[in-house]
Amino acid sequence: MATFLILKSLEKKCRILCTREIQLSIKDSVWKLLNEKICENGWESLFKLTERSVVCIKTGSEFIFKGLHGNGQDIKSTEGIDYAWVEEAQSVSRNSLEILIPTIRREGSQIIFTYNPLFEEDPVHADYNLTDRDDVLKIEMNWRDNPWFPDVLKQDLEYDKRTNENKYLHIWEGKTVAFTNEQIGAFLSVAKWNCQYSVAFIDPSFSDRVGTDSTAVAIVGVRGDFLVFTGMLWQKSIADVETRKNMLDFINLFSPIETVLESQLQPSSNVFSLDALKQDEIKYGYEVRNLWSIKHQTRNKHERIMSIIGIQKDSMRILDGTQPAFSLEVSRYRKGVEHDDAPDSLAGAVDTLATSSIIAEYARALKLVRDV
Repeated sequence: MATFLILKSLEKKCRILCTREIQLSIKDSVWKLLNEKICENGWESLFKLTERSVVCIKTGSEFIFKGLHGNGQDIKSTEGIDYAWVEEAQSVSRNSLEILIPTIRREGSQIIFTYNPLFEEDPVHADYNLTDRDDVLKIEMNWRDNPWFPDVLKQDLEYDKRTNENKYLHIWEGKTVAFTNEQIGAFLSVAKWNCQYSVAFIDPSFSDRVGTDSTAVAIVGVRGDFLVFTGMLWQKSIADVETRKNMLDFINLFSPIETVLESQLQPSSNVFSLDALKQDEIKYGYEVRNLWSIKHQTRNKHERIMSIIGIQKDSMRILDGTQPAFSLEVSRYRKGVEHDDAPDSLAGAVDTLATSSIIAEYARALKLVRDV
């Protein structure tokens, strides 16, 4: 899709909106992918590449990058769009879709959704894939369409086909997630961490009352063919100084590449928490400082937990010695349980491993070092 739109921009002057549900920075967009494709094809002299935009010198075409979530007024005021590319479209909310669609109204304009199906009720999937419309072209691309599909992935495919039909159908055949309301259950364990790299995910609480949400931290690391995880729960608000100190001590044991703070309803709470954590790192003299980021969670929590942990469970291991409260809350999770902070933070960490541009760059760099 990146190459297709670059070619369109070379044909004649056009405006191309590149968007997704959540885009907190240019790094979260397809900006880097477009740059890579331009350089890969030797077209650098035809484009002006800056840290915020891509402009075709030959035709005057312009690539614009905007997030949909919480950005309705800015999207509405974007005029003259010829192509709107919506990446990760399975995450687009109904509200965002209702703002975007009438905005792209130029004669002959097109909206292009690229995504891996997740749930049948996802707005884009329900409105444009599960319905028959004369103005919609549906293109399904799968592993069979890849002439360079490697043998190592074929082995993974065959293993999933034999051992986990739901995972096979979702990961390899592009079907929507099918899950039950059964308990997640216990995980196989490993005695040592031995991970190549890891991420941390914080699900904060803002209450100290007994019985309310806990502050949860999950650490997930990549180790060969499986993921290793551990975590902790604190029955305290993240505003509590001692809780933050204990949390940073725990995170520092694993030196994650990126630590993500889950977004709450009040933006000021997120800023306060993030600033406090950064100041605590300096105050307590940690030698390795975290790369902090904030993630907005938009999907139904149960769907998020089951679609990530339920699908990936066979490739996950729990570290021996993990706090029993955290371990039990994950393994005993099912729809409707009273407490779900541990599995929610774990799902957030696994999702970060799969979607973070920072982690992707680190993994590529690690591979290059090994190849040398």
